[in-house]
Order: sequence, then structure tokens, then C-alpha cells
Amino acid sequence: MSSIIDMHAHYVSPALIQAAARSGASYGVSLAHNDAGKPHLVFNDGVVLRPFFKELCDLDVRLPEMAASGVEKQVLSTWTDLAGDNLPAAEGARWARLQNETLADDIRAHPERFIGMATLPMQDVSLAITELEFVVDKLGMRSIELGTNINGRDLDHEDFRPLWRRIRDLDVFVLLHPPMRPIGLERTGDYFLNNLISYPVDTTIAAARLLFSGVFEQLPGLKICLAHSGGFLPYQIGRMERGFDAHPACKISLTTPPSQLLNAFIYDSLTHNDAALSFLLEVVGPDRVVYGSDYPFEMLDPRGPDRISSLTGLDQTQRANVLGGNMRNLLQDTRSQLVRA
Repeated sequence: MSSIIDMHAHYVSPALIQAAARSGASYGVSLAHNDAGKPHLVFNDGVVLRPFFKELCDLDVRLPEMAASGVEKQVLSTWTDLAGDNLPAAEGARWARLQNETLADDIRAHPERFIGMATLPMQDVSLAITELEFVVDKLGMRSIELGTNINGRDLDHEDFRPLWRRIRDLDVFVLLHPPMRPIGLERTGDYFLNNLISYPVDTTIAAARLLFSGVFEQLPGLKICLAHSGGFLPYQIGRMERGFDAHPACKISLTTPPSQLLNAFIYDSLTHNDAALSFLLEVVGPDRVVYGSDYPFEMLDPRGPDRISSLTGLDQTQRANVLGGNMRNLLQDTRSQLVRA
């Protein structure tokens, strides 16, 4: 069996959809159908999601595709649009719990093929910490997915520091993924630019704010992965470095040059371009890159693991680590090895 781990794959449990149809009011959601009869979710604030589709909601249907590409395991995260950050706190907490429990239940049918990545009710930090502890202690999950902003509030906000500390202390892997409402939608509504541009820009802002806020200096040991290969951060690190050298605002909370903290982050491999991926690997090192496909959405990399396998700049050990070894290590509980701040 191959040792490839796809750490960026999305899934919605049919049990979640059924619960939304049966008792959506208690979660602040409802289930509707479009003109073609396809089910979709509606939040109580009026936000309407695109319809669910088979590949997103059926674990069995993806197994042959995983086998064909040599993927041993997928780490399953929620569809970010579904996360529910826009819900009131109580409903958001119930909705996050439902997502996590239905995901855990479904994975039990294929424990050797799938790993769960939890979601948190980020609109209330105390509830987010409660859910974090629940998924770690009760569901055995070692990873979570967070939006790159929470209803417009940035992740370096002081309100989130207790959560980041608890994440660090529990040694949980974090995937930062653009949210349902990324930055710039007033200008990126056409040409699918909301996905092509707003997503990586939102990731870049989140990463830069975490970097310049000094969170990595305050909380060493955080394991934060940036979706879509870090947005534009790795490719503009020179500009970040120049700002640190030239402008006092960049030193308000940070004492370490940004270039020395670039590999404090982890990056998925989803560049869609060999030269860009090779650059990322050269700049941050192959020990900080993990394979991700973005299955099953249209922006998945159709080349899959072959893109990494074909790169000439990696030796056999480095290639194996990017494809699976790095992620396997990141999901281990290494609390006893952490150096506390």
C-alpha cells in the first residue's frame, strides 16, 4: 500500500445533511432544493450555498480515485462554506459539534483510509476551546481547519490568543483555509476571481498578520499549515523583509526577521505549477511542504501526486516526506517534546 497522504480534501457527511433537513432550526440552518431538485444549505442570515454533490458527500465514491492516484489516506476537512462562522454563538457551537461527530462516525467505516480534521465555532473563543478539547479528547482528532478570517476578524486578534495557546499546548495541527467570505469580493465577483485571487490573498493576509504579530515567538511549537501553498507569502517574503528593515510598524510585535520565520509555517503543495512548487520547496524546505489535492472541487490538481513525483529537485527521501511522511509526523502527539514558552 502506498504511503501518500492527501491532507487537503473536503467532505460533508450525509448525516449532517439529514440533520439539517430534520432539525435545522436548532443549528441556524435549513435545507432547500434548487430548480433541478439538488439539495443545498441555507443559513438563517440568508446565505445560500451551492448544491451538495456526490463526490463531496460519499466516502465510497472517492476510494477508487484514491487507489488510482496511489493515495493511501485522506485527511477530511469540512467544506469551508459550511463551517458556520456566521451563525450566532450557540447555534454555531451546535453546528460545529454536529460536523465533527458526523465526520468521526463516517470515518469509523474506513479507519485505514480517512483521518478527521475538526472545525471549531470561532465566533466565540471560549466555545472554540471547548470544542477543541472535545475533538481531541473524545474524538481523537489531531487536526483542525480554521478560516483565514472569522467574519472579518483577523486571527492575530488578542481575543484568539487563548485559543492559539491551547492549540499549541494540545499539539494540534491547523489548516488555515480561506473562508466563505474572503477579502475583496466587491472586486472579484466576476471570472471566478473570488477563488483565483481572493482566496490566496486572504491566506496571505492571515499569514502575514500572524507572522508580524509575533505569535510564533510567543508560542513556539504551533503547527499552522497554509492552504494553496501559502497564497502569495512565499513569493513576496523579500518585500516583508524589506518592510521589517525599513519601517518601524513591522517591528511593533516582531523581533525576528520575517525570512527567518517563513518556515515556521507548513504549506500544502497546491500551486498548480511545477516551477512555483519547486520555488516553494527551495525557499521553505521539503520538510515544510505536505501534499494536498483540494478534492473534490474544481480547483483540485488533476495531476495529483504525480506533480511531486516528477519534480527533479527532490531526492527519494524528500519526495516521500512531502507525499506523506511530513504529514504523518505532524499528526503525531509530540507534547512531551515541545519547548514551552
